[in-house]
Formats: sequence, C-alpha cells, structure tokens
Amino acid sequence: MKSLESYLPYIQKAIDEHLQNPDFAEPAGLYEPCKYILQNGGKRVRASLVLMATKLFSGEFEKALPVALAFETFHNFTLIHDDIMDKASIRRGIPTVHVKWDENTAILSGDAVMIIAYRFFEESGEYVPQLFKLLNKTALEVCEGQQYDVDLEKSSLDDSFVSEEMYIKMIELKTSVLLAACLNAGAIVGGASKEDEKKMYEIGRQIGIAFQLQDDLLDTYGNQKTFGKKIGGDIQVNKKTYLLIKALETLQGKDKDQLINLMQTNSLEESDKYSKVVALYDKANVKKQTIDKIQEYFKNAMSLVDSIQLPDERKGELTAFMNELVNRNY
Repeated sequence: MKSLESYLPYIQKAIDEHLQNPDFAEPAGLYEPCKYILQNGGKRVRASLVLMATKLFSGEFEKALPVALAFETFHNFTLIHDDIMDKASIRRGIPTVHVKWDENTAILSGDAVMIIAYRFFEESGEYVPQLFKLLNKTALEVCEGQQYDVDLEKSSLDDSFVSEEMYIKMIELKTSVLLAACLNAGAIVGGASKEDEKKMYEIGRQIGIAFQLQDDLLDTYGNQKTFGKKIGGDIQVNKKTYLLIKALETLQGKDKDQLINLMQTNSLEESDKYSKVVALYDKANVKKQTIDKIQEYFKNAMSLVDSIQLPDERKGELTAFMNELVNRNY
C-alpha cells in the first residue's frame, strides 16, 4: 500500500538488526523458523499503522519502532499457528513453517515468536504497562475470534449460529481488533489524548471489519489478475463468508435449498459450482448488500478521523490509507 511504503525500510532494518542478536542464534532448530517468517515480510501493515499513528500525534515515528515490531511479530505468531490449523501450505509465496519443517517445530517456534514480541515491548520505556495491557487484551480476543471461526465452520448452514451477527463478531475478533490495537498503540506513544486513543482504536476496528468483508467480496467477484489469487476459492472449499450468509438470509424455498446443497458438495467441477453459486448470489443481490455494508464501516471510520482535532494535512496519511482500502481490488 503506497500510503505505508515509507515505513517499510525502517521496519525491515529494525527487524534484521534485532534478529542478528546472538540470543536468537542457538538452538538453530528453534530460531531459524522464527527468522524465516519474520524476515519474509509481507506488507507490514500492522507495524506501519503503529508508526503512522505515532507520527499523526507527535510528528515523528522512530520512538514507536519497538512497539511496531512487537505488534508485527505478534501477528506473525498468529500466522504460524493459523497455518497449522488451516493446513495451509503456502504463505507469502513460500512454504509455511510447518511444511518447510514440521508441525512440532512450527508450534514451538510460534511460541518463541510470541515471546519475541514481548521482548520488543521491553524497549518501550514508560509505555510498557499500558501497551502490555492492550496487547494481552488483543491476543486473547484474537484467540476467541479463531475459536468462533472454528465453530462457524463446524456448524451446519441451517444452524442459527451461522448468522450475520456471529460472522461480524468473528472477523472483528480474529482480524480487526489487531488493526485497532496497532492504531491505539501508536496513538499512546504519540501522546494522544485518551479520547483520541479511543477514536483511533475504533477507526481500526471499523476498517478491519470492512477489510475482511472486502476480501469475501473480491474472492467471489474480483479480478484474478489484480486480486492475486484464484477467484472462487471460498466457494470451492465451502467456506462460510458474509456473501453466503446474506444469501441464506435472503433466499427462500428451492433457491435456498439449492444453495445449501451446492455448498455442501465437492463433487461438481469448479467452474460449474462457481457459476451456479454466483447465480444464486446474484439473485439474492448479495454483491450490493456487501458493498453497502463495507461502505457503512468505512463511512463510520472516516467520520471518526474527521472528528480528531488535528490539521487535515497531519491526517493526510491516514486518510490516504483508508481511501486505498475502500478502493482496493487486491
């Protein structure tokens, strides 16, 4: 994301310097997998949001680098364990940790990555107690979100548990609370008021939910060249998404029964299943319903940005980031 690119060299340099510490050398069987995932990068969105928020309120961001590394490292810890649970073989274009090594190594190294995140916090000086409290709250919520995700996937499509309310709660906990915590943490280090700290948290929560809803939408209606992965993957693996849940709420009778049957089978050709499910999605008008919901969350977040009593030019990076999100096709 262009609005965050200026922070990437600082984040990468800081990570590389920390991982060269002799403390992270032996045993190699523990630390090599840690370095493998931490140095492989990704977009560094969470670390960049910490730095952006600190700069928003203080005009500088360097003092927030340890905090940014802590949240980025925590995020990578969740990815290692998520990949094991999801049996994912590829992450960021390379084999996942449990595939490159094995599950036992991935579990242990994942635990170590979490502890490394806490060690980064040790460099945060006066902010340590407040930031630890925020991270611990967020970490537990992410675990809750992962469990709700597991519960949703285990539930039958006609179970009342499979609802819009539960789905939004799941993605809020699994995805958006971490984005919210990053903006909140940056605001803390930047010296924001308590009111603005809360606003930054809520901005992150709103855009995090919208971001996941966009992923659901793009997986079904996106352009494969710009989205970067195969369209229709969620349909093919019978994944419960916002689109599916809204379609089940909207369709009646034979249409609803057909959708349930389609999303319980693996016997159809991929293209045939995709076209039949999308035809029912179109009948239920779920594309518009999803876009409207995304716009609602972004509108709420933008209103909060507007309410922060800072000059517009100071808020330019945050506004640009949000505009990139709302208009993204990847």
